[in-house]
This record gives sequence, structure tokens and C-alpha cells, in this order.
Amino acid sequence: MNYTHYTTMDSELIEAHKPPPQPGADAADMPRQPALGFVWVFLLFLVFRWLALVLLRPGGFIRDWSDFDTFLGFASLSDYGLYPFLHYWLEWPPLLPWVAVGAYQLSLHLPAWTDDPRLWFVVILGSIYVLFEAGNLALIYALSKRLYGAAGSRSAVLRPVWLYALLFVPLYTMLGFFDSVALFFLLLALHCALREQLVRSAVATGVGFMVKLIPAIFLPVAVRQLWSLAADRRSGLRDGALYVVGAALAVLVLAAPFLVVQPAWLLTMGRAALGRSSWETVWAIIEGYYGFGVVGGDRLNATESAFAVHAATLPWWLIALIFLVLYAVIWLQRADYTQPRNVIALTGFTVTFFLLYSKGYSPQFLVYLLPFVILLFPNRRGVVYSLLLTLLNVLEQPVYFVLVPDARQLLVGVVVTRWLTLGVLALEFAFVIWPSTLARLAGVRRYAPAALSILVGVGLLAGLPSVAQSYAQRQLQQDPAAPLIGYLDTQQARAQAGTLILEDHRMLRQFRPYLGGAYVIRVLGGVNLPAGARNRALEEALASAQTLWFVFQQEGETTRALPSQLGYALIRYRFANNYQLALVARHGGGAPPPPLARLTNGINLIGSAVEKMPEHHTRVTLYWWAAAPPTESFTVFTHILDATGRFIAGHDSFPANGQLPTHTWQRGWVYADAHDIALPSDLPPGRYAVVAGMYDYNMERVRAGRADGSVYEDFAIPIGELDLP
Repeated sequence: MNYTHYTTMDSELIEAHKPPPQPGADAADMPRQPALGFVWVFLLFLVFRWLALVLLRPGGFIRDWSDFDTFLGFASLSDYGLYPFLHYWLEWPPLLPWVAVGAYQLSLHLPAWTDDPRLWFVVILGSIYVLFEAGNLALIYALSKRLYGAAGSRSAVLRPVWLYALLFVPLYTMLGFFDSVALFFLLLALHCALREQLVRSAVATGVGFMVKLIPAIFLPVAVRQLWSLAADRRSGLRDGALYVVGAALAVLVLAAPFLVVQPAWLLTMGRAALGRSSWETVWAIIEGYYGFGVVGGDRLNATESAFAVHAATLPWWLIALIFLVLYAVIWLQRADYTQPRNVIALTGFTVTFFLLYSKGYSPQFLVYLLPFVILLFPNRRGVVYSLLLTLLNVLEQPVYFVLVPDARQLLVGVVVTRWLTLGVLALEFAFVIWPSTLARLAGVRRYAPAALSILVGVGLLAGLPSVAQSYAQRQLQQDPAAPLIGYLDTQQARAQAGTLILEDHRMLRQFRPYLGGAYVIRVLGGVNLPAGARNRALEEALASAQTLWFVFQQEGETTRALPSQLGYALIRYRFANNYQLALVARHGGGAPPPPLARLTNGINLIGSAVEKMPEHHTRVTLYWWAAAPPTESFTVFTHILDATGRFIAGHDSFPANGQLPTHTWQRGWVYADAHDIALPSDLPPGRYAVVAGMYDYNMERVRAGRADGSVYEDFAIPIGELDLP
């Protein structure tokens, strides 16, 4: 068999298709198995995608996050006689919304599934996505045959097909978003253009535009190809103009029903596309927006104009002009567009260039780029780019937006790294088209995948501690036991006991992540302990403990007797959500520990914490115990003082920013009271004292005393120090 050498293919791909070594005598005697053809790959792909739609849920265990809920919401308006672009506008063109309405109305004829009433709507609409996704695989196969079919190797042609089938992003997108439908028309327009079926290509571009606006970016590619194929410049311009007209006519035909009935809704959609805010791009970071893509405005108002959710501070007309001029300069460069490889590369370059310019980015947008990466680089280089972009997608959603939405540095790192990766990919596509012109950049191209991989790896290692801390803090804020966990984490609580006994395993999952380094934590009992078995871990902890904390839950005011094996309760505290905390003495008697301060209004300060926060902020958390709750409200002050006692910064408010006024407190309860103090930006380094206390309506401070009966100076309780480097 003769193997043709292609200079435009990477050496790795060529090496993969060299003739295998001659088999031995034993191998020669074995029957030869036919190679697995595209039909079988297609069937596996189709079955896998459809079963994934039915049996997997987008978001997994983290969160079910998809556009199915959004589509179900507006499709159900058809029950009231309200239909998209006849009675309200949406941010997408009309085709898919109307398909969603049809899927919803069809699903109403099937008995609803009790566990999840969305089932039949998702299956019907999602099955349409599956069909178009299967079409994408078929088109990738057809394009791959144009690229590698001349080599005579079936494996070379199927390599991009297998890579696409194994990519995660197209599967995840198909399970929740309709971008696979828009991608189909983009690939179909490219396929028809390569076959010189210009009318079909133009129609595919127009239909794709009416699915989602993005497929319209194929227009300049088609015009450039026609210009290159034409006998002269005038013929090329004529053919390009006819192509644009053909695509416009397809759009006009599909939009005609809505233009006749109520054109205002389509116009509003167009204004929304131009007027929405930036999101998840370098432009959004520059404008200080760290959220996801949202379109504002009243969708029942055809004259709506307030689409932006944050103020635009960048000169968008200038940015658009710069990118347009730059693309035009590149577009005008001479190239042989009779070669399918160059046309595919120009399409990939155009998609990449659009993503670099785009005001917004959503993770599902990656499906428009990945087919061109694996078609042109079906080797380690393409796999590395695909994996890097997939990893960045996952770090963005769901890691950032769901797990750690406060870790803005993670989003910044993801967005900037993706922008750099897209820039490198633009260079890769350009290198395919103009290899001699860009020969001086061959070294950059050669080491780009490795450099980007190292950049992402180092960034992950450097950012992991802060991201993990952000996750822990957010989960703690949402935990019903947060005030109790916060108190146990104070220096005062840790000084009184080093062992923490929890009532059951559920509490172990709550407390262990936050207090595992400060306490020996054991579980009293639970369903996992077999009947008659000894709790050896608890016995060992009790044998060495002099005092311990015991956490349990109890409703009502009844005082619950502690388990006899634990010891004698020295003091009990009650927290929100029926959590109770008891300090237990193991051997003999003892006295309750004195609080940090006793106030004459019946409130004791039993713990405190001082934390450095980002952006020149300090958080002071006070734990007040209502020994004899007052009948009036007192204001809490938290002040930062320099070495001379001079006031530097502070925060005064009712407890918990007014959410827990003292006149509502109950006897025996502990209240967590957090105060965020903004520090002066020009504050010099040094050690600063942090004090706190209370004052009444007359601005008179409440007397605060120590355990020995002496009072604090100015009735200001010292609760810690703040070291500023």
C-alpha cells in the first residue's frame, strides 16, 4: 500500500498511519477482523447521546443547571395564549422557542412523571438536540473525509470523529442547551460551501442565524472563498453578494410570519443583542462584572431598552472598529481557498476571533470552536487545547458560579487564561493558512500547548488554597450551625476544652471540616453503630479528656439530661436552629468558666474573632450570651485603635447589622454578631488594638467588667490585635 506524505499534516499524525510491522506466522494464521466503520461509530454515538439525555442530569450532583427550565417557563405561557415574538420577546431568534412550545404542548398529552414533571418536555425537546448532535458528527466525518480521505486510511478519517465523540463539552451542551442545533447549521454551511453548493450553504447560514446569531459568522468565510474561486475580482464580489442575499432571504422567509404580525418583538430582540452587558470575558472583568450572562428588561414590553445589568464603561464602538479592521486586514491576505483545509482553518479562525472580540461568553459557546480544533489538529496538540478549554469551562461553571461564587480571583484567572488560549488558537489556524508568512512564529506555536498547560497547572496550584477557603467560608455561612461552629473556633472556646463530642454522624459532616484541626472530634452514637458494639473511639477520647464540649439538638425549653458517660455539665449555651452546647467536666466538680466580660445590662461576652478581609477590611465577630436579656436595644461598637489609643476605624450598629436587636434576645441564648470594618487605604503597617462594647440610647457606654470585678477602661473590652504588614 502506498502512503502519500502531506506536508501540512503534523508529523505525529503521519507517524500514526505508517504501515504496521509484519505479523509473525501465528498472527498471519488468525482471521482478519474488518475495521469499525463510521456507521457503527455513528450508532454508538447516537445511542450514547440519547441515553445520556434520559438517564443523566446536567450538573450532576452539584446542580441541575440548563436552559430546559428556561424554555419550559416561557413555553408554558402558551397555556394562556401567549407565544414568543407574537406576544413577548426573547434574547434568542424565534425558531427554537417555537420548537420548545411545540415540545411542551406535545408533552401535555403524556401523563406527568411524579418524581420530575419536566421529564417528557426534556425528552421531547432534548431528542431534537440529539438528532442535530448526530448530524454534527456526520458533518465532522464528511469534513474529515475532505481533509484526510486522500491518504487512503480509514483511521485517519475517523480520528476527528472519535475525538469529537469523546469530548465532554458537546455532550454537556446537548444535555441542557441548544447550541448543538446552531453548530449543525454552521457546519452544514461549511460543508455545502466546500461542495460548491452555494445556495444550500447560504440557506444553512440563514437558518442557523434564526436559531442563534452565531452561525452568521460564516458569511465572511463564504464570501472570501467565493472571491478566491472566481475568475476575476468582479465575479468574486458578485458571487459573494449573491451569497449574502441568499442568506438574508432565508432569514426573511423564516422571520416573515413575525414581521407581518408584530415586527416590534424582533426589533426588541435585536436591540437586546446589542444592548446587553458584558459577561465572563476580559471586557466584563475590566468593567468590574463577575456574574454570568443576564439580559434585563420586561419581555412583555416591545419598547424595552434597559437590557444591561451593569453599566458599560468601555468604548464598545472603538473596540468593535479595531477588531473589524484587524479582521479585514487578515481576511484580505492572499491564500489558496481552493484547498478545503484553508477554508476550514479560516472558519476556525473566524470563530476564534469572534470569541476574542465577543462582549460575552457562556461555557456552551465552546462547542462552536472544538470541531475545528479536532479537525485540523487530530493529535496531541488538538487534544491538549480541547482539554485546557474544557478544564477552564468546568472551573468557570460549575466551580466558580456554583461552588465558590465569592472567589473572584478564580474567574479572573479563567477568563484571562481562556483569552490567551484563544489567541494562541487564532495563531494556530492562521499558521495553517499562511505557514510561510508566519514561519518566524513556528517556535511559539510549537511550545504553546506546553506553555499553556504549565500556566494552568501553576495557576491551579497557586489558587487552590484560596479557592478552598472561599468554598469553606461560603458553606459555613449557609450552615444552620454556623454560629455554634464559629464560637467553637474562637480562642476562648478552644482554651476550655480540646475534645468535641457530637450527637450523631450528621453533625460530624457539619463540624469536622471546620474544627477537625482544633479538636479531637468523636460521635456519641448513630445508626451506623451496630447494636451491642463498643464505641472504642469515644471511649479513648473520654479516657484522656478533663473537660469536653458536647453538641446536641433539642427543641423547646426543657433542660435535657446529658448522657451519663460524658460527665457533669458546667454550663450550657443555646444557639439558633435548636443547637445546644454544653461544657462538660469529666472528673469531679468544677466551676463554669468566666466570660471575657460581664456587662451590667445582663449580657456576657464569651468569645470573639478578628479576621483580615480583602480590600482593606476587617471582620470582628462577637459572641454574646444573654444571661439576663435586657428589655431595651443597645448598640454595639467595634473600634480599631493605634498604639496611643487613638481611634482609627470602627463600626457601630445594632447586633448583626440590626437583625438581632438586644430587646428580642432570650435567656441562655448565644448570638453571633459580625461587624465589617473598612480600614483607611493609607493606614501604615503596625499592630492595632481591637476593642468592643455596648452603649444605650443616650450614647452612654454599658459598664463592662472582668471576672475579678474590675472594669475595663472606657468600658471597651479588648478582644484582639490586628497586625498589618
